[in-house]
Amino acid sequence: MDKFKQNVDNTGNCVGNEYVKYQKIYYKNAVPDSRMLVFLTGFCLGMVFFYFAGIKLIGTSGLPAALLTDNIAKLQDFDFYTAGLFEYVACKRFGELLFLLICATSFLRTAFSYAVLGWGGFELGIMMFTLVYQHGLRGLLLALLLLVPHGFFYIAVFLLLFFRYWSGDKKDYHNYGAITEKGFHNKLTKVRRAMVILILWVLGILSEVYFNPEIIKKIALFFK
Repeated sequence: MDKFKQNVDNTGNCVGNEYVKYQKIYYKNAVPDSRMLVFLTGFCLGMVFFYFAGIKLIGTSGLPAALLTDNIAKLQDFDFYTAGLFEYVACKRFGELLFLLICATSFLRTAFSYAVLGWGGFELGIMMFTLVYQHGLRGLLLALLLLVPHGFFYIAVFLLLFFRYWSGDKKDYHNYGAITEKGFHNKLTKVRRAMVILILWVLGILSEVYFNPEIIKKIALFFK
């Protein structure tokens, strides 16, 4: 009888442990990542801002001319001045990279990373809802293609700069750091990371200058 009771207790403990594991997995999957919450909050604030302020600019001189239907349609036959566009984009993007580097090396880097995420969501919300309000599904497609393909490179750089400072990655980074943060190997890892960041950022600039305009010219067909 005692042996049977012990087996029942052991079985109950096993079931209890498995249930605890299940709860942890469930809540981990059910609760959105804090980074995603910050980005979505910024996106929603951008939507609210557009509704209360930006929507009043539709049809006025306050709305950027490039977002008007007639001007978007004209982009199909527009020849971009590549050299001038490269100079403008390079100066702007390297200034942004410098700002991100300052944020990533600051003692407030975690707060800065969330602030950049939130601001990115805010700007995306304004741009997307402005285009969708004017052009419907065509506007949604245009908003997405305005970020392709350079957006992927910039996002990758952002993640490389800030991923180790977020709470969700601290455990993984601790294990990784225990292996890499040793003398020469640590310095080599930092040099490699810096090179990867620089290469990705340059690729983002080049794709924004040479590939994205061609994509926009193609999508301009739908605005005629």
